[in-house]
Amino acid sequence: MSLRAALLLALSLSTAGAAAADALRAGEKPASGSTEAELWYGMDQAEKDIQASPYVVRDPALNAYVRGVLCDVVGDYCPDMRLYIIDVPVFNASMAPNGAVLVFTGALLRMQDESELALVLGHEFAHFRQRHSLQSWEKAKRTSAFLATFGVLTWAGGVGLAGGIAQMVGLANVMQFSRENERESDEIGFHLVTGHGYDPQAGVRVWERMLREETADPRRRHDPVFASHPKTSERLEDMRAAAARVPPGDYERHQARYAAAVRPHLAAWLDAELGKRTFATSIQMIEDLKRAAAPELLGTYEFYLAEALRRRNRNDDRERADALYASAVGRAETPAGAWREYGLVLKRRGQAAEAATHLRRYLEREPTAKDRLFIEKDIQSLENRP
Repeated sequence: MSLRAALLLALSLSTAGAAAADALRAGEKPASGSTEAELWYGMDQAEKDIQASPYVVRDPALNAYVRGVLCDVVGDYCPDMRLYIIDVPVFNASMAPNGAVLVFTGALLRMQDESELALVLGHEFAHFRQRHSLQSWEKAKRTSAFLATFGVLTWAGGVGLAGGIAQMVGLANVMQFSRENERESDEIGFHLVTGHGYDPQAGVRVWERMLREETADPRRRHDPVFASHPKTSERLEDMRAAAARVPPGDYERHQARYAAAVRPHLAAWLDAELGKRTFATSIQMIEDLKRAAAPELLGTYEFYLAEALRRRNRNDDRERADALYASAVGRAETPAGAWREYGLVLKRRGQAAEAATHLRRYLEREPTAKDRLFIEKDIQSLENRP
């Protein structure tokens, strides 16, 4: 049965008592024949599609790390959870009513430590445990958008999703948890992560950065992940108030552990981010990452910030990009492209010998470069100048 058919079947079933549903217990399954059982069934069908999706990141190390944080937060509920890391450059994470957890790479890119990841996972788990999906179901199925939701979903930045991923995220968007649900999940998630020793300031940092990103380009539409949530400014104030009530203690952020887990994927995630061409928000986001980066990651963030500025190319963007390329090639660990771009900067300035040196360095670091023939011609031309 398709997800659409399963959800339509659920429309015909009683939803009496959904709003008063008790919190889900670890290992608990919905009663046979109930609306909740049909809702889970529909999600099970979508999940089968997700399992075969090319969007799913299958790196064992990254999956083991994120699942480890998830299990730390949810405790006895860990066996009920199935994790899917989705390769889409959008800030989003969600948990389906059947325990399928979706974490988008755009969210992993934006987080700066394990405590922030734990907070986001704790929030989504609270929706699952409190049966918020069931509570929202009756309202959602009366909306005009309901039947049109489960097909293809287009996110801000032109990222298109189809199949099970679109269906699960589409369900979350149509159901639109109430602000009371969202605030309850924020509160539960906060207490879960602080109870496990994570830094109570994690939410403050996340929502401060998201507020900066949202306001970087006033013309930008908010991503669907924020559509049903309280305003980011309100969530930030709530998190500040909650953190202020936590007694002083030795809380953990685990920055190095988080950086080690995501580091092998950073270049690909940053490439995907720039591919959205939402440069104002991408520049703000990368500047935030750069500001908090470990020394070994500075070259990576300088290069991608320079790339964002170069591609936007407004006002003094080019000059700022040139300075960042120059800084990046002086770092111990920097993407090979930094030498190519700075070599082209030097070529433009008429510094032929220095330009040729940097372009050669690029080819040494990227021996299988797709543009090798073009770069070799540039080097030959530069070296033949009088």
